[in-house]
Order: sequence, then C-alpha cells, then structure tokens
Amino acid sequence: MNARSGLLGVLTLGLLTVMTRAAAAESGEQRFITQAAIGGMAEVEMGKLAGAKASSSEVKQFAAQMVSDHTKANEQLEKIATGKSLKAPSTLDAGDKAKIEMLSKKTGAEFDKAYVQAQVAGHERMQQLLAAEATNGKDADLKMFAEKTLPTVKEHYQMAMDLQAKVGK
Repeated sequence: MNARSGLLGVLTLGLLTVMTRAAAAESGEQRFITQAAIGGMAEVEMGKLAGAKASSSEVKQFAAQMVSDHTKANEQLEKIATGKSLKAPSTLDAGDKAKIEMLSKKTGAEFDKAYVQAQVAGHERMQQLLAAEATNGKDADLKMFAEKTLPTVKEHYQMAMDLQAKVGK
C-alpha cells in the first residue's frame, strides 16, 4: 500500500463517518421534524375545513383554536428546522390527504363526529411523538420544542375527548 492509497483510505473512512453521522441526524431530527410538521399541517387544514363545515358551534370554536395554535407551532418548528439546515415538509402525506378528502364529503353532525374522531386520534399520535422527543431527543432545540408544545397538545387532546363525548363517537 503506497501513501496515495493510504490517504485515499483515510479520506474514504472520514467521508463514511461524516455520511453516517448525517444519516443518523436525518433518521432522528429530520424524522421528528417531518412527522411533527405534517401532523401540525393536518391539524390546520382539518381545522379550516371544520370552520367551514361543522354544524356545532363548539366544534367550530375548537377548530379555530386548532388552526391558531398549530399554525404558531408549525412556524416555530419551521424556524428551528431552517436554523439547522433541515427541511420541514410543505405538503401533507397521503394518509392525511385521504383523511381530509373523506372529511370533505361529510356534512352536519356526521362531519362533526368524524372531525372530532380525527382530532382525538391525531392528538394522541402527536402526544406520543412529542413525549418521545422530549424524553429521548438528542437535539436541544427540538427537545425544548417538544417539551414546550406537549402541554398544549395534551390540552387539545382533552378538549377533543370532551367534544367527542358531546357529538358522539
């Protein structure tokens, strides 16, 4: 092995180390940002739809709060992601698009029930995501975002559960 091939080996090893670290960061931080951003965008889009279609004034009020609170959280998450040269998605995933499509076809009390059910399920998933990041996250900013956002999401979940008791399952 000559000096040139030795140097090439060291450079290759160094590049692999950097790529492995980048992949590890993407698998953790990027995955959290993607999941949290998509969940937040779904809450905003469903909330806007509920603002237009809900028959219950309580559901409309809840929806307006979801739009407001999740828009703020989405903006904070986008700012954190941008500061870390990570990308927050700007479109919903196929599952959330399908949920919104399904909701858009419902009206009246049927819409209210389906919307509230989606809110209970969505906030349950978001609680799990935020709690996991708050407990196990490696990035201090994302961990702090999760810790700060979790109480609001828990409150939303309880509000959705209370609404579900009123509008039915």
